[in-house]
Amino acid sequence: MGFFDNMRKPQGKLGNIQLKSMNKEHTPVSLWGLKHLNIKSDDIILDIGCGGGININRMAKDAKKVYGIDYSIESVKLSKKVNEKFIEEQKVEIIEGNVEKLPFEDNTFDIVTAFETVYFWPNIEKCFGEVKRILKPGGTFLIGLETNGSDNFIMKFWKNFIDMETYNDKEITTFLENNNYAEITVYLRDGKNKKEIIKSNGIEKIVDDDYDKASFSDKFLQWMTVVARK
Repeated sequence: MGFFDNMRKPQGKLGNIQLKSMNKEHTPVSLWGLKHLNIKSDDIILDIGCGGGININRMAKDAKKVYGIDYSIESVKLSKKVNEKFIEEQKVEIIEGNVEKLPFEDNTFDIVTAFETVYFWPNIEKCFGEVKRILKPGGTFLIGLETNGSDNFIMKFWKNFIDMETYNDKEITTFLENNNYAEITVYLRDGKNKKEIIKSNGIEKIVDDDYDKASFSDKFLQWMTVVARK
């Protein structure tokens, strides 16, 4: 398996190196996404496509329990290592699995998150339905992405090498609406102008965004976080 194939499903030593790098490189966009999530002390959370496990670690500090799932065994191994303390405290559990058939009962989770992963989900609309199945009534599904579609030259570059699909906010919203999600809110970060565009129920507003953890290249990407309720 080559370098670019490993970015889709990390394996072996190369995959381990890439996952550690992703934990660091995806931190700015993940932290920006998490600021749109209100985690309560009794929440039970699932992070799908948990990668290197760093977001599990962040959420476990506030939640009752966080589960992680990934179809890459290398991701599962590193996520367990990163969250060793929380696993010992029974606040975190990480398993290997596939988003198309999540191994959880209906109405299990208060929150489900998906950071930088829906690019690789097969039959994404069906997968959104599977997420809804395991959410409790009124539960939250948060999707975090570092791009609003593939028009950006950086994302066009990556699409040439990786088997992935990029989606804009209208497409993500449509997939959610087709699964009867409610209260769909889109947050778009305009890093160049330090603004945040918020779209909800056909209404759009713009607020100041003083988030200062982004890198220089992030100014050329429009980060997107989508929050929906069951």
